[in-house]
Parts: sequence; structure tokens; C-alpha cells
Amino acid sequence: MKDNKRPLNNEIRAKRVQVITSEWENLWVISFIEARSKAQSLWLDLMQIGMNKDVAIVKMLDYWKYLYQKKKQDQKNKQKSKSPEMKTLRISYKISDHDMEVRKRQAEKFAEAGSVLKVNLMLRWRENHYWAIAEKKMEQFLEMLSEIYKVDKGIQRNWNNFNAILKPIK
Repeated sequence: MKDNKRPLNNEIRAKRVQVITSEWENLWVISFIEARSKAQSLWLDLMQIGMNKDVAIVKMLDYWKYLYQKKKQDQKNKQKSKSPEMKTLRISYKISDHDMEVRKRQAEKFAEAGSVLKVNLMLRWRENHYWAIAEKKMEQFLEMLSEIYKVDKGIQRNWNNFNAILKPIK
């Protein structure tokens, strides 16, 4: 957990402080010694959150509770920021119509999960002579998926591989 270390309790160097409660109520401007004794009597810590001229702005809070809540919030933010997973479907230039339907159903499941889809067609050895047939097969498969996916990067040929990247239609 990356924590921007703020001055706590005795680390605060100001003579006068503006005290804010844990519910964000602005209380008063008093000397640091009085604020520290008030916080200790309530079993709370003082954390500096800013400066206003020569007066430090401090908040009375339970520091360990603050760290716990911050850690939980960071975890939630991390979960929300996950990018969709990329799934890969491999087909061949000799794939039958039925097998293409099976791959289409797999792609539908991936689209429901919101996954990005990469379609890959690889040619091997002597199959490299049939690149035109392979390209037509890729176009045919992408046409089948046009209802559920939109093409992000069209068919790209890289020597003996054909790749296409598709994003689900929301």
C-alpha cells in the first residue's frame, strides 16, 4: 500500500493548529500542546492534513482505522480498474461449418463476460500456399461474429498467421 506519509502526533511542527474532528467539523484554533492532550484524552491521533499560513490544519482520528479504510478503498479501486480479459479462438483454413458454429457459441459466451476476442488462424508447412483460402475463411468467421462483436483491428497477416481483434458490442 502506497501511503503519503503525513505528520502524526509529535511529528507535527506547528505551534498553533486548527482542529477538525473525525466527522469533519471545524472546532477551533489552539496551541498544539492543548490539541494533543485533547486527542489523547479521546484516544485519538492528530494527523496534519494541510497548512494555512503559520497554522497547521490537523484532524483528530483513529489512525489505524484510517489505514484500514484506506486499504479497503484501494482494493475496491483496484478491482474496478481491471481491464477486460483477452480470449483467443483458433481456427484453421480447413474448418467445417459446424465447427465454426461451435466457435461462434464460444465467442458468444466470451462476449457475455465482456472479454476482448482475438481470432487466430495459423497455416503450417504446405498450407502456406493456401493463404487466399485462409483469408476468406477468416472473413467468413468475422462476418458470423458481426452481431456480437465489432472489429477493433481487422485481419492482419503476419507470415503464416492471420489475426483479428474484436471488441464486444455493448
